[in-house]
Amino acid sequence: MPAKYAVLVIKQADVTRLNARIQTRIGRLTKAQVPALRGIGEAWMTEAKQRTPVDTGALRASGSVTGPTAGGTTASMRLIFAASYARAVHENLTAHHRVGQAKYLESVILEHRRTFARELADAMKG
Repeated sequence: MPAKYAVLVIKQADVTRLNARIQTRIGRLTKAQVPALRGIGEAWMTEAKQRTPVDTGALRASGSVTGPTAGGTTASMRLIFAASYARAVHENLTAHHRVGQAKYLESVILEHRRTFARELADAMKG
């Protein structure tokens, strides 16, 4: 009984076209996510600012969102408190604050990590 062979011939032009189609679709998805991610970042920053300890207000005012920036199949965004003492206040678990709390940014991110995909999907629809 003769053996049966399957031969698949892929031309470079076909690979180039396929790669272009994949990049186009991924690029569209990323572009759709960018404004949605920005909205989520701004909402999370607002929540973090509400939790930020206040003495003079400078720490709270230093909070900002940069990005998101998209590249290939990823997008990234930074939520930043730029005051020079932001880390010290954020990490000091023994300090008593009349307004706000330690871990003011981390707590927001940890609380939202389970719902992030749903938040992103909702933001992309809206």
